[in-house]
Amino acid sequence: MRSIRLAYLTILTAAIAGCEKKPTADTTASSHTVVSVAKVQSLQPSLPIVLPGELKAWNRTLIVGKVKGYVGKLYVDRGSRVKKGQPLAELEAPEVLAALNQARAQVSSAQASLIEHRAKQKVSAATYRRIVETNRTEGAVSANELDMAYARMMSDSALAEASAQNLEAARAQMASQQQLVAYLSVRAPFDGTITERNISPGDLVGADGNKPLFILEDKSRLRLTVAIPENLANALSENSSVSFTVQADPSKSYEAHFARSSNSVDEKNRSMLAEFDFENTDDNLKAGMYAEVRLPITRNKPTLFVPRTSIIHSTEGVFLVRVNNQTAEWVAVQKGNSLDSLVEVFGPVKEGEQIVKSASEELRNGQAISLN
Repeated sequence: MRSIRLAYLTILTAAIAGCEKKPTADTTASSHTVVSVAKVQSLQPSLPIVLPGELKAWNRTLIVGKVKGYVGKLYVDRGSRVKKGQPLAELEAPEVLAALNQARAQVSSAQASLIEHRAKQKVSAATYRRIVETNRTEGAVSANELDMAYARMMSDSALAEASAQNLEAARAQMASQQQLVAYLSVRAPFDGTITERNISPGDLVGADGNKPLFILEDKSRLRLTVAIPENLANALSENSSVSFTVQADPSKSYEAHFARSSNSVDEKNRSMLAEFDFENTDDNLKAGMYAEVRLPITRNKPTLFVPRTSIIHSTEGVFLVRVNNQTAEWVAVQKGNSLDSLVEVFGPVKEGEQIVKSASEELRNGQAISLN
């Protein structure tokens, strides 16, 4: 029995010794992570981006009544095509016509007064000349009589001048009343289409009305307005063209040409408004339509691109992992546009630098790496 216990203790001791044996250097795992690398590229591509846009009429105006009056006649309705200067409606305002007749009477009165005072001026001037001629004979005319003749001539001259100014004022008043009477005929300021009519015969209208009489739009040419994001504001060239589609006919593509921009970024939505002109000769498109605009964007200088898989998105920001002497170095960057499998980046990186092609947060900053 004692021999059996001794054998058991010998086996147990050998097992414990075997468990405590240290591993050899051949079984130690390597501390370097093997990675694939890519190079930072400098490119200047034309990047088509899709932005929302809106078609607006070339000209659009709200036509209101200049003078207060009743609607007498209507010549157009919603959808009517009109020419510049064409009558749209006639207003009735008897007091305006009465004021015009009064202004005409004042002009006639001022003309008569001017004729009278000019005649008196002519007579008094002739009398003064005769008295001066007579005064050459010593003692023929008294000094008082000469002075009175001179004063009468100057008085008549002043009255004639005042009458001439009164006539000009009366004519200006009559011209003003004539213009008010002309406003009774509401006319189209340009060629276009009536898109809204808010009056009926008998309505009282005026300049203080809440609604316009008509809304007129010129849709022969349309303005395609697009809000360009702030990061692309300098990438829009003056000779660029865009293609766009509308929901009314998604299968058909249209083309418009750059015309103008605000050259200022709106503080509210951080975008710059640009306009592209479209000749709507077939009248297929309507003002107010929503458009999906395909806009080619080219930077004014080359920028840097990296593979999409090399970018790390973490809670601290966006990073690339640069290879620096066999060490992983995290570099903070900002993303730009996408080009197929590449992404535009901005940050402290240079063209040709090596970065980890497939980066992840598991690869920490300062970690030793080996190139594949």
